[in-house]
Amino acid sequence: MLEYNIDLSNKTILVTGAAGFIGSNLCARLLSSVNNVKVVGIDNMNDYYDVRIKEERLKNLRSNDGFTFIKGDISDKNTIDSLFSEHQPQIVVNLAAQAGVRYSISNPDAYIASNLIGFYNLLEACRHSYDNGNRGVEHLVYASSSSVYGSNKK
Repeated sequence: MLEYNIDLSNKTILVTGAAGFIGSNLCARLLSSVNNVKVVGIDNMNDYYDVRIKEERLKNLRSNDGFTFIKGDISDKNTIDSLFSEHQPQIVVNLAAQAGVRYSISNPDAYIASNLIGFYNLLEACRHSYDNGNRGVEHLVYASSSSVYGSNKK
């Protein structure tokens, strides 16, 4: 078994879907357990479920000086390019995804935008983070497919 130990100290970590349940808990954990970490969270704050829950999560995160929140959509290339230019993350954790299996049937465009175009924008930003001799993104974690189920015959 391979074991990787990644030192997150003194790094800037981008967490997409930062106002969601998993994203907000990851941000809180990083801020409480990693020395001198800067966490940049992005979320589009859509109303698929109660936005007040997301706002409450962000309120708790904003109390930490190491946290920066950007209200934006990862499917917007300009937003992602600006974020990478300004914050230069070394670690990217993509947790942003449009949730809900039934909702995907009635609103497939939301899934294409977030789950496909958004991820593509992040991949391109990671790739270009090495331009001009920059150190670039060291690690990318992708865990945002939201609702993927196998063996469905329907």
